[in-house]
Amino acid sequence: MRAKFAILVFILCMSCGVYSQVSNVLPTSANIANMQTARTDNWTCFHNPASLVQPAGWQLAAQYENRYLLSSLNTAMLQMGYTNEHVNVGVGYSFFGYAKYQEMMAGLALARSFGRFSIGLQANYLTLYCGDELGYKGTFIPQVGVTVDVLPELTIGLHGFNPFVQTIAIEDEVERRLPAIYSLGLNYQWKEVLHWSVQADYDVNSTYRIATGLEWQAIERLVVKVGVYYQQQFVGCMGVAVTWDRLRLDTNFELHPLLGVTCQGRIGVRL
Repeated sequence: MRAKFAILVFILCMSCGVYSQVSNVLPTSANIANMQTARTDNWTCFHNPASLVQPAGWQLAAQYENRYLLSSLNTAMLQMGYTNEHVNVGVGYSFFGYAKYQEMMAGLALARSFGRFSIGLQANYLTLYCGDELGYKGTFIPQVGVTVDVLPELTIGLHGFNPFVQTIAIEDEVERRLPAIYSLGLNYQWKEVLHWSVQADYDVNSTYRIATGLEWQAIERLVVKVGVYYQQQFVGCMGVAVTWDRLRLDTNFELHPLLGVTCQGRIGVRL
């Protein structure tokens, strides 16, 4: 038991420095190499809220992610959005953890389009469970994002998560740093069958990350995804998406040279 706990602590510590999101707080985007900042076609809660501006209607999605094939490193997320010409609103909930430590975050996003320019705001409440002795701790975390269609096929996105660099008090004189991530992204879409994305992320409390990738609609209902990002190590990414009418299923994989494989699955539907 002690050996398993020691291995888990080691993996978590390594993850803080080398995993793509820097922290377990944020669930990964369904887009290749975790690039969501400039994408407006597949909204993921807790990423750029400006990407919520999409065709009118309801959208629902459920996502599950496992890191490095360890049962204690799982993240689950549920999200729901409603969009029309007047309002774009979304809600989401994510959960990460195991018996002695848990992270839960709920978010409410609002977005508005002004022609080629879109802006989004999101309010999140993060709750940490730190064991029976310390109990639950919580704090609010804001997000802000914009997207600009420079050309019909070229979009630039900016996103800030926790832009005021907040922390959360664990106990007297002990605070945990929360990720304060600033992102710049670019997405080029060619004839609605190919997306090429580039994204740079910087966490004030950690390090930077640079990613690029392609998503190609190989046939009518199949999208093939390949990408890579660098954050102290090069990490290769691949995945596929299957679409059927209003249903979309995404599966992504990452291979870290030190920590191993991360697997992610997501199912979404538009109503």
